[in-house]
Amino acid sequence: MQALWDNLLDLIVLLAVAMLLGVIAERLKQSAVVGYMLAGVIVANAGQALGNPGNVETLAELGVILLMFTIGLEFNWSRLKRLGLTALGAGTLQITLTIAVAMVIGTAALSWQAALAIGAALAMSSTAVVLPVLQRRAEADSVHGRFALGVLLVQDLAVVPMVLIVGALGVAPGADPEQTKGAADILLGIGKGFGVIGLFVLGFFLFSRFALPWLVKWAVPSNNRDVLTLFAFLMAMGSAWLAQKVGISPALGALLAAIFLGESVIAPQLRGDVNPLKTVFVTLFFSAIGMYLDVQWFIKGYAWAYVLLLTAAIVVIKPTVVTAVGLIMKLTPRSAVAAGCSMAQVGIFSFVIAQIAWQGRIITELHFNLIVASTVLTLFLTPYTVQLGRPLGNSFDKFLHRRGWVRARIGNEPAAQALAKGHVVVVGYGPAGREVVEAARRQSLPVVVLDLNPNSVIEARKLGVEAYVGDAGQPAILRLARLHDASAIVITLPDHRLTTAIIVEARAQCDDATIIARARYHRYFNLLEGAGANIVVDEERQVGRRLSDYIQATSGASESEDAEPKEKPRPEGAA
Repeated sequence: MQALWDNLLDLIVLLAVAMLLGVIAERLKQSAVVGYMLAGVIVANAGQALGNPGNVETLAELGVILLMFTIGLEFNWSRLKRLGLTALGAGTLQITLTIAVAMVIGTAALSWQAALAIGAALAMSSTAVVLPVLQRRAEADSVHGRFALGVLLVQDLAVVPMVLIVGALGVAPGADPEQTKGAADILLGIGKGFGVIGLFVLGFFLFSRFALPWLVKWAVPSNNRDVLTLFAFLMAMGSAWLAQKVGISPALGALLAAIFLGESVIAPQLRGDVNPLKTVFVTLFFSAIGMYLDVQWFIKGYAWAYVLLLTAAIVVIKPTVVTAVGLIMKLTPRSAVAAGCSMAQVGIFSFVIAQIAWQGRIITELHFNLIVASTVLTLFLTPYTVQLGRPLGNSFDKFLHRRGWVRARIGNEPAAQALAKGHVVVVGYGPAGREVVEAARRQSLPVVVLDLNPNSVIEARKLGVEAYVGDAGQPAILRLARLHDASAIVITLPDHRLTTAIIVEARAQCDDATIIARARYHRYFNLLEGAGANIVVDEERQVGRRLSDYIQATSGASESEDAEPKEKPRPEGAA
């Protein structure tokens, strides 16, 4: 029992240090991920609490499973189709060229299997770090930002074949370390892996096509969000367990299962509900990465020099490869360089692939330590390389123009697909919400519906309305509805507490948004207006007016509709 409490203290110490360093990292315009990894480095090497990475290895594995699951939820098939051939081709070419460069350099001192595994690890960048940096600099929607994110998404998807290929190169546990596989054995292992993956994918396709709709309809109560959270956790853990049983990576199993769930009507709410679970386990995972970095190993001998050399090679070679790919894809030189600088790092999937290669004895512990150390350093450098991208791209563009190697081009870069603007966001698809949607459609206004009831969302989608399952009080759900581009948000919910929370969040996200809210009872009128609604529809007064109209109609003195008092608008600048 004492060991249990000791382990709990270890966990508390690690999370406390990670939280502190995560906040400091954010203050320094770094990603919190860097702080989490540094926490692992400090705790593991200080000789206190968690001195052995194995103490949190299980929790770290759970963390990567949940992280892969949440990444998979973003990879619904519709989104993959929208990537287009440009992003698919660019991502594939970047991965291929990076591996090729690594093999050309690495085979001088390593086996081709080790060079291939290291190249596959270094080819991956970090979406989790790059995306927040681009968003913070308002560059996510720029040409180079969209290109970089497209390549990053393809990289995330490419982890499936990369894990299978690297795993097929490895030596089975208990086998002779000097044993090498022939080409036929490697191809057979890869084919077997893809076959198992195919069956795994088929199983989840059938589940999502036939079992999931029934489960959503009958087993997911619309008023109990805890069930959705439990469902997400069970799917992540269950798919990981099943994948391990059939001989593939548990994290890979969670990723594939989530890809199919990402197309379901409950996917937006799943993404929101799984975040609290993901936060703790992902913090542990990145901390565990840092715990693998042995500071004594780093400072003794010339290990630090090898780490710096590998880091420098990554920071130079990867942007060069991405820049070349960007130019091939017809980006201007400035945008190609800026995109390349955004991807001058290795990330979470690099660690996953390197760990598989180490466990399969394809690479040595030295190589694994080098990759871990370079992961920490390149992620730390990412905000600075992204910041350097635009000025460096401008300088490169001017240099090429002075040499006469390129001509000025206008409008030749791929444009982002424009999403509909001026739409109406309708929260709640009950009788009131349906009336609003029908009125908007009669005026040819695009509509986005948000509702916690999966069956209501399915019904709205059958009518061709864009609709999502989600709690509109959550920031991510309102961003999903593109509130910034909406002409108005209409909240039709009868619960004044939920309505108030949604108004506050909507006003925080978009101060100039037009918010129309329903007040179920007159006593909540001032509450909703004070929360920030522009217009509050007082349901009791409206009913009273309608009833009085009917009374007057029976006496032959009906008041006209035009004479009906209007709802009190929210004063300009009100909070």
